[in-house]
Formats: sequence, C-alpha cells, structure tokens
Amino acid sequence: MRLRFADCVLDPEARELRRRERPVPLSPRAFQLLTLLLERRPRPVSQQELRDALWPQTSVGYTSLAQAVAEVRRAIGDTDGADRRIRTVPRVGYAFVVPVVEERPRRAAGLGVLLTDESEYLVPEGETLVGRGTECGIRLPSSRVSRVHARVRTEGERVLVEDAGSKNGTWVNRERLQGPALLEDGDEVLFGTFRAVFQRSGASGSTRTGRPPSGERDQ
Repeated sequence: MRLRFADCVLDPEARELRRRERPVPLSPRAFQLLTLLLERRPRPVSQQELRDALWPQTSVGYTSLAQAVAEVRRAIGDTDGADRRIRTVPRVGYAFVVPVVEERPRRAAGLGVLLTDESEYLVPEGETLVGRGTECGIRLPSSRVSRVHARVRTEGERVLVEDAGSKNGTWVNRERLQGPALLEDGDEVLFGTFRAVFQRSGASGSTRTGRPPSGERDQ
C-alpha cells in the first residue's frame, strides 16, 4: 500500500520515498520514523515511544530524535507555517497532520498475494521479509508473529517461503517448514498462528483449503 501526501509518495514495501516523482534518500531510522508517524496519524506519537521504536534497548540523547525528525522534514519538504506536515506537539511528541491517500499498487504479472479477511499482501519480485517489524515488506498485525518471521522470494514463475528462525514457526498446509517451500495457488500459510492463503495474481477466487482465510487461527 503506497501512501500519498502533498507532493510525496511513500512505498513501505519498496522502502522508497519519492517527492515530485523523484526518489529521495532517507536513512533507515528516518524512514522508520516517517512510517511510524504515517501509521499513527493523526494521533501524536510520544517522544519516548519513538525512541523505543528507533533505538530499542539503547539509551540515546535527546538530540538524536530531533535530528531524525529534521532529516524527515527536509526529505518531505516540511516547512514552518501553513504547509506544516509534521506538527510538534509540545511536551508530547510529533504528529503527521496533512491528508494522506492510500493507493493499492497494481499487481504485477506472475506474482501473487497473501490473503486474509482484512487485507491482501502483495508478494513483490525478489526477496521480501515477513513479520511485525517495520523492516518487513509484508507486515502482519499479530503479537504471535516474530519481528522478522519469514522470507518470501520469487524465482521467475515460482514463489517460495522460508522461515527466518521465528519462535512459533512457519507452516504450509499444516506442515512446519524446515527449509524453503514452493507455494501453489490456494496453499494455506501459517506465520505462527496468523493464517493467510496464497493466491497467484489472475487466479480464480477459490482456494484449495475450502474455507475462508482468517487472520488468527485457533489452536
């Protein structure tokens, strides 16, 4: 899902920020900061919450966060006055305040999606991390999913999934993965207990499991 605001577009899956159609470089922490503010919009995010997310289990000075915010503001063309895009909330933190439009990218031929009741997650070309962490191209909203849980990669017409050393394992059609597994249309994939169904782009809506997908599976 791309996020468009003002003259910028943020693509979390591609980990790319574009302004006026041109790529804008961002450090990993600045990219994570911008993503967090967009996700929580319009609610202010406290300085402590941002520090915990950007520098987990690390003590940093107060200027570190201010420097990251300044980098983001430069990248998105944020200026004082009526065009303010990130608002400073005194004694609290920061809030993203301009309208944001969510854009679903068109599916690429030959790829697929992971379907749940609430969402569909595009499987892009190359390798994509799956988990609940901000570094993942496919982010799953479940506390039972590891920060980096699995990897999905495409090899021509093939789509493979592999566990990334997660606590609760990755399963395909009820078999726990011990290595890479080839995904076929309709396969059930469990990331811990978070359930999705793999569907190739352009395939019919029926699945081999014969039951609708749901985010969390009871065990």
